Amino acid sequence: MPYGTYLIRSRHASQWYARIIIPHDVREHFRQRREIRKTLNTSCKKTAKRRVLAVWLAYQDVFDALRKGQPVTTVFPADWGALADLTTAIESPESLSLHPSNRHPRDSVVFSRIEPIRVSCPRTREVLTVNLVTINPVTGEITVADATDADIRLVKELVPSVWRERAALTSPPALPEASTSLSPRLSELWGAFEEESLANVKDKTRQTIRQALAVFIDIVGDVPASQLDKKLTRSFAKELARYPAQRTKGKWGAMSLEEIRRHDPKIISHKTQSNIFNNLHNFAGWMVEAEILSSNPFTRRRVQKAQQPPSRKTWCDAELKLWFSSESYLQYRDSSTERWKYWLPLLAIYSGARLEELAALAPTDVSEYKGIYFFEIHGRDGRSVKTLSSWRYVPLHPHLIERGLLDYVSGRKGKERLFELNPYRGEYGKRASKAFTNMRKSLGLKPTFHGYRHTVAEALRLKDVSTEHIAWLLGHAGVTITDHYGSDADKRKRLPILSEVVNMLDWSDVV
Repeated sequence: MPYGTYLIRSRHASQWYARIIIPHDVREHFRQRREIRKTLNTSCKKTAKRRVLAVWLAYQDVFDALRKGQPVTTVFPADWGALADLTTAIESPESLSLHPSNRHPRDSVVFSRIEPIRVSCPRTREVLTVNLVTINPVTGEITVADATDADIRLVKELVPSVWRERAALTSPPALPEASTSLSPRLSELWGAFEEESLANVKDKTRQTIRQALAVFIDIVGDVPASQLDKKLTRSFAKELARYPAQRTKGKWGAMSLEEIRRHDPKIISHKTQSNIFNNLHNFAGWMVEAEILSSNPFTRRRVQKAQQPPSRKTWCDAELKLWFSSESYLQYRDSSTERWKYWLPLLAIYSGARLEELAALAPTDVSEYKGIYFFEIHGRDGRSVKTLSSWRYVPLHPHLIERGLLDYVSGRKGKERLFELNPYRGEYGKRASKAFTNMRKSLGLKPTFHGYRHTVAEALRLKDVSTEHIAWLLGHAGVTITDHYGSDADKRKRLPILSEVVNMLDWSDVV
């Protein structure tokens, strides 16, 4: 048995799993599932290799029994959920009666009891009787109460003949469909998914996945997890392609989807559809790991997209000049409540920092080190930074100091934040992003606020600044292993180098 195929490791934990491929000719008994995954309850690979062989052999016995029309007893669904979904497997003969009380706590299956067996021995034709036999329906192991070795050998010879004789007399009844009432609904699984998979993610990420699940439930309904299959997800994808934008806002929130569609609403973008599907793929991936599903129904075949020229993100000089000289921008220079509309674009074009990093700054983040004024970007006091490499010190460009930034910082001492921006779902840049979008549109400008970051990077490349120093300034992670060495050192010591880099940014012609 090739371990590379049948032994796999969990993506989110250290446990090893047995991966059993279901043969095509018996998949009808497993609702056309392709594979079964069973936890081996160990993080040790050597132990897993021993256990996977036993599990693999046990399932091969089950597959062979199904092919031969031999009885396969119902397996306890709480422990062996994959086999519990058998829908057309043959039950044991009439004399086989299920006794859950016989299930030992250490065992993972329910044993069947045959009592008594009276049958002719195939070799001697002698009528023999065995009073009590228990059979493990997965491994086929036979146990006789108070039996001798001779009794066990006899039972092993008798039981198959009993099965063949009685199966020939009775048509194989189909097991009933697994009850979906026992399967938790998708909304009921959210708590466990959030606890196991989203404990260390940003609130924004958690909210995005939750919203994707809400969209699925809005379209399909809060279905039991057992009903989640490819057919259902394909149907969902079709409906998602005409899902209205802003579904829960305004008057749409109190209307059904059919009522909204009568008003010919704006449809969500292809990118939003893709993001929703990808987030649901993550949710279903957790259900596979938790053995609630056998495979991920949101897995899609990648389609090669037609090559299209990328949208331009970098600002050109003419666009920068239009923006920084416009009345829409300059009117906020002395504003008492919205000074952030003046300072945030300036800080961005002279540092390349992200909008959220700048919007969340506190007055205490601006400081001095060996004569160099700088601001610190970090993830303390509830702030969110993109990566660990985003924690950094950014020198202040002389032009910012000339414009009076230090005076503005002094005037904000004692305040929680440098700018008067209220957070929206934990993000300080949300309101600012919307405001700048409206300002750009009024001027007919296409590049976004994030485009300042692209503009700074390109300007420094044209001045032959090393990629490593640009990464230090922008807070990008290193590419090689060497780049990560020393990443936990005092980054203030980089300020003299970064100060020279920042001073190379010359926007005097446009700002």
